Amino acid sequence: MKVRKVIKATSITLVSLIVVILAVIAVAINFVFTSEKLTPVVLQVANRSLNAKLDMRSVELTFFSSFPRFGLKLTDGSLVSKAVRDTLWQKTDSLVSFKKCVVVINPIDYLKEKKINLYYVGLEDASVYAYKGKDGVANWDIALTDTTAAAVEDTVKQDTAMMISEININRVRLKRANVTFDDRETRVYADLKNANLNLRASLKKGHSMMNLKFDNENILFWQDGQLLANKIATEVETDVDLNRATRTLTLRNARLAVNGVELDVKGTVRRDTLRRVLETDLTYGLHAPSLETVLHIIPESVLKKEKVKAQGNVTVEGTLKGLYGKNQMPVSTLKVTIKDASAKYDRMPYGIDNFEADFYAYVDLMRHTPSYADLKIFRFRGAHTEILADAKIQDLLGDPDITFNTQSKVDLTALAQTFPLQKGVAIEGKLDADLRLHCRLSSLKKQDLGRIRAGGKLNMQGLALRDSTKHFEFLGDASLAFVGNDFLAAKLDVSTIKVRAPRLSSDVAHLKATVKSTNPQDTTRIVSVECKLEVNRLKGALGDSLGVYCQKANATVRLQPQRKNPEKPQVDLSLKTDTLFCRLGDMKMGMDEGGFAVTADKVRDSLWIPKGIIGFNRLTVRTPQFALPIRMRKTSVTVGNRAITLRNASMRIGRSNLTASGAVHNLYGAMKHHRMLRANLEISSRNLDCNQLINSLNFPQDTLQAEVDTASSDAPMELFVIPKNIDFELQTNLKRVTYGKMVFENVNGAVDVRNQAVHLKNLSMRGLDADMRATLVYRAKRKARGYAGFDFRLKRINIGRLVEFAPSLDTIVPMLRSFKGTVDFEAAAETVLDSALNIKIPSLRAAVHIKGDSLVLMDGETFAEISKKLLFKNKERNVFDSISVNLTVDDGDVTIYPFVVQIDRYKAAVGGTQGLDMNFDYHISILKSPVPFKLGLNISGNLDDMKFRLGKAKYKDAVTPVAIRKVDSTRVNMGRNIVRDFEQVMNRSGGRMSAKAREAE
Repeated sequence: MKVRKVIKATSITLVSLIVVILAVIAVAINFVFTSEKLTPVVLQVANRSLNAKLDMRSVELTFFSSFPRFGLKLTDGSLVSKAVRDTLWQKTDSLVSFKKCVVVINPIDYLKEKKINLYYVGLEDASVYAYKGKDGVANWDIALTDTTAAAVEDTVKQDTAMMISEININRVRLKRANVTFDDRETRVYADLKNANLNLRASLKKGHSMMNLKFDNENILFWQDGQLLANKIATEVETDVDLNRATRTLTLRNARLAVNGVELDVKGTVRRDTLRRVLETDLTYGLHAPSLETVLHIIPESVLKKEKVKAQGNVTVEGTLKGLYGKNQMPVSTLKVTIKDASAKYDRMPYGIDNFEADFYAYVDLMRHTPSYADLKIFRFRGAHTEILADAKIQDLLGDPDITFNTQSKVDLTALAQTFPLQKGVAIEGKLDADLRLHCRLSSLKKQDLGRIRAGGKLNMQGLALRDSTKHFEFLGDASLAFVGNDFLAAKLDVSTIKVRAPRLSSDVAHLKATVKSTNPQDTTRIVSVECKLEVNRLKGALGDSLGVYCQKANATVRLQPQRKNPEKPQVDLSLKTDTLFCRLGDMKMGMDEGGFAVTADKVRDSLWIPKGIIGFNRLTVRTPQFALPIRMRKTSVTVGNRAITLRNASMRIGRSNLTASGAVHNLYGAMKHHRMLRANLEISSRNLDCNQLINSLNFPQDTLQAEVDTASSDAPMELFVIPKNIDFELQTNLKRVTYGKMVFENVNGAVDVRNQAVHLKNLSMRGLDADMRATLVYRAKRKARGYAGFDFRLKRINIGRLVEFAPSLDTIVPMLRSFKGTVDFEAAAETVLDSALNIKIPSLRAAVHIKGDSLVLMDGETFAEISKKLLFKNKERNVFDSISVNLTVDDGDVTIYPFVVQIDRYKAAVGGTQGLDMNFDYHISILKSPVPFKLGLNISGNLDDMKFRLGKAKYKDAVTPVAIRKVDSTRVNMGRNIVRDFEQVMNRSGGRMSAKAREAE
């Protein structure tokens, strides 16, 4: 009983003590050592101790998550080095940034035993940018040094070393880190994506040990501006010993996996502090070398991982030796030998009877000695297949000199029964090759194809390569024979070649070609090469962006040196084809009986400047911006100087026909990259149907709508948008133009199209039974609203036809509907248009002049009322002898300036104002009449309810010559201002626009 009581009491005491301790810890963490108090303290201490600026959102003391030890959790931190100062966008001084960092350390071990036990360091979602400049200064050199004296510095270092006897790192973990290494001193750049690291270490005075596990998704490696490695996933597991006395790292039991291929690595890395370099001496080899391991290197996307029985001697090994430092990189080698090897997969009818290979590569990144790769022999026998080949590439990092030889007979159908191909992968057919090839890579890059030395033959019979999972297919029946020794000469005979891929497809049938070159004695000139070919059918497509179809074509292609620069190539193309179709994006082109005589000079990589002549019997072009096809007949165009030149090129668009001469610039850039399309053309036409052309712009995807809706002149007009990338200067000579219900003849003048606007510049024409001159600007950036500015001059036009030409005049000058006869009409105006091309009357600003004689008043009731009030002598004759009216429209008000009219025995001055609500206030001053005194007649109200009142004459002095000239000047000045304002819309420099133009944006 006593024992139980003691145990019970002890247990209660211990539990209570633990609870109290935990409570004290909880209180300390949550109320004493809070994040708000710890964060500034840690930042202050760290920034004093480092030559860097540490910043973070919070620092928290942890216990329960790191039980049974205390730790620190840092959130959203960044470390910017002060060793490198960088204000540019690259930010080379930004060393580390992280989402979360946890550090668990035991300070008691340091106080008692002068050693550091680092239990855990965890870093998540970190970005590391390790940078070293050309001067050798690195942004990771952030340890502060005492600059007072070198002796003091040495003393401090010695004292510190004596104080710390041992450092044990239990675990360092890095998760989802991106690491960039940018060494400008050695011109090395490496980038590691999604890296993970587990590290354990014991650091003692004389000897240290470390265990490392590392993996990443991808490595990108550049050296001296050249991409040497990409898309490489790695895994590393190794033990590392550090001898502090000799500063040597020794790798033990190191295993490196590269894209699933496991390698064993061993060797040493020693730091030479005097020369500031690393001395590397590493060797690596294939882990468990065998033919089975080599076969498993083949990607699983091609071969299944099936059981295989293999024999033979396999060696895969290499070295990495030399110095790494400023302007120094180690030399790497790779040796692969396979002897007397054979293999057979389970459940496969065929196997590998004999396989031999001997390969050696030597790479000196610093180019002190030439790098090369040498495949001394590659021999494969089995499955009715025999392959014998050798190859060598000299000057691997300079201008590679490539040599390749092979004698092979391949039965792909049997090979498909030798290897366990993945589902969907299929190969069949036969390949017979006896080839010899020698060339330099620079010859291929410079298109100097005549320097290729090739001999032998290549035959493909029923060749087929398929991968249904990747939607790829290649089919081929062709033969190629090389017949030259000191020069390139070949014959190609293709029965059929088909390629199908997600972004590429081609189909070639019955193609024959011969190639020959001159003897390349002069090494300073491109070797001349000529290729003649005949093809029955050629079809190709590059995704949705490009498509070509050619039927029965003969062509001659010549590759030769340029006259002014013989080191650069020139290509001459002479082509005749029965049928040619081409698709560039949504643009389609078809040609009948076409001929090409084109020369292209190479300016720089992938940039060629063509020139020549393209002719055809018929051509049809369809564009997504225009519903109707453009058809041309028996035309030739000249290409050159980045332009296409037309000479009397005839074309038909719907019911319109055009003949064009001039130049079109940057057509390819406009179609491919939506750049500015410029043109300077002379346009003539016998018939131009603007209704149909405008509807083709309004309904670009509906050919039926464009053709049918305009069959009747009663079809409603709609606002149309001019494409952004057009800058045209046109000179027109149009015999007949249809617009709405109106027909114009002999239209001549200049037309500019730019800034999504059309500018008719003082066009002369005959229309509405009158001679006309017109200047007009039209602009619409969207189909809901547009802008128009115009300056019209019409001579002897019938008033009825005038109202038909400008229906808004019936609203602005309602008195016109009461007259019959012909007038001269001048108007300058600008306005906003609605979607139906109607003038929005409240936005109209205009200056109008109307002049006529012998005008008949059509409104009998109005005439009867006026003749009764004014006691006309002849109450039947309602003809005005003459009329000259000036009026302006601004801010929704119409002002009619006083003008003189004569009728019967009366001479009167008429003027007044009118609102857009059709309410008016006119006044007629009787200047000459049978009445011995002057009087006035006031007319007010609207057309449905007019009121007549007699009163005093207001315009006794308003129609004198001086007053009339003043009114004319006011109207003319307003017209000039309007014309100047709307012409600013066409300014290439985007000059000041009027308020109306800005309103229509």
